[in-house]
Amino acid sequence: MKPTAPATDHDAADLDAYPPLADTGGAAARRYHARYGSVLPAIDLAASNTPPKHHPGAPVVPLPFPPGCPSADVSSAATGLDPATVESLSSLGALLALLCGVTRIDWAGAGVGAGRPVPSGGGAYPGEVYAATAFGLCHYLPAAHALELLSPADLRADLTRALSRPPADRPDLVLLITSRQDANLARYGPFGHRLQALDTGVLAGQALTLLAAADARPTAHALFADQELGGLLGLDPGAERVHAVVTAGPVDPPPPNTALLNRRSARCGFEPAPVPLAQLTELLDQATAPFPRDDLDDLDDPNGSDGPNAPGCDLYLVAGRVTGLDHGCFRHDPRTGGLVPLPPGATPRDLFPPGGPGELAGFEAACALLVVGDYEQGYPEHGDRWYRMLNLRAGILGQRIGLAAARVGLAAGLRCDFVTTETDRLLQTPPGRTALLAALIGPERGSGTPTHPLLFTGGHR
Repeated sequence: MKPTAPATDHDAADLDAYPPLADTGGAAARRYHARYGSVLPAIDLAASNTPPKHHPGAPVVPLPFPPGCPSADVSSAATGLDPATVESLSSLGALLALLCGVTRIDWAGAGVGAGRPVPSGGGAYPGEVYAATAFGLCHYLPAAHALELLSPADLRADLTRALSRPPADRPDLVLLITSRQDANLARYGPFGHRLQALDTGVLAGQALTLLAAADARPTAHALFADQELGGLLGLDPGAERVHAVVTAGPVDPPPPNTALLNRRSARCGFEPAPVPLAQLTELLDQATAPFPRDDLDDLDDPNGSDGPNAPGCDLYLVAGRVTGLDHGCFRHDPRTGGLVPLPPGATPRDLFPPGGPGELAGFEAACALLVVGDYEQGYPEHGDRWYRMLNLRAGILGQRIGLAAARVGLAAGLRCDFVTTETDRLLQTPPGRTALLAALIGPERGSGTPTHPLLFTGGHR
């Protein structure tokens, strides 16, 4: 199945549009990246992000909160649903809470806020999550921890038929991750479209992590018939588009995991202290461990790797304060797990514009991990869609790096405000490959942002 038909005739407005109304074979994506996607613009801090989506008039199904707490269980008598459906929705609610729900309360300089289990550029959270099960098609409301029932019909077969590589058997769960097109544009301008792809990649990575931990055999899909999926969800393609689909088998509540709940952005900055090489190696091993299949697995990888940084993505390290490593750049070898030395002398602060918040964060961080990818690699086969697919993969890797950092007792901060041309020069990236995402790593300053967890972990890591 060809996901999107090539464009044959466009007016000037269509050619400048991004995301394009019809595929241009990569031409629209190249223009977008050259004009907007390669440099983070001046941010309008006074601008507001758009509010999360909701469907007025749709029936709302409350989910037990906090998940896993016996006192939060909802009886079938209270809901009017049969016991099997109540149990299924309870498991789904536990998954959705750890995917993108409110899992903690944070006290920061700007006041009290709701903490999420995944980061988002500028706190915009452009991603929306839809779930299709035997119960029907639902939209998740994170703040209310509830489902909006959009249709009581079982649409799983229709949804999977729109995938380029549908699963052999009908999945128990189909998660559809969309992005609101205007969610962050007031603050970031057109650059916000690339942030949306990264954000939805982080969500897809979180879904894969949770479902794999629950032995649900998840698969992520980035190749599908856009109009067909959007039509089944009732989306206005100018306002919201599907970015990723995750299919899975029987879904049980994800096992308690302290690292998932402890993962948070280093809002207080980093303690400028060294990190042992052994701790960093453990982080890299966890971040690059094999993970569930997705639509990118069958593409040719120049490194011959079958790990998460294949295909299309490599990991690079810029060491600042790593005991056992000199200052400088290194490339992670996916075949051996080792670090290949590159030019010495660079530190994480050199990646960012002088005098900006990124330079300070880079100075404090022990090191930076860079996700590097190749836009030109996928345009011949996938057209403009490849731009989104590659940034989705970068977001998946960013999620895994943040989670691995939490597991080894470090903090992480995902950033896009590095100077792309200077970063590529320092890393000596091969022709066509460029930095997509930076993750600063180190111990968080002090005790971090004061926070109160809302979910139970059961003492497991």
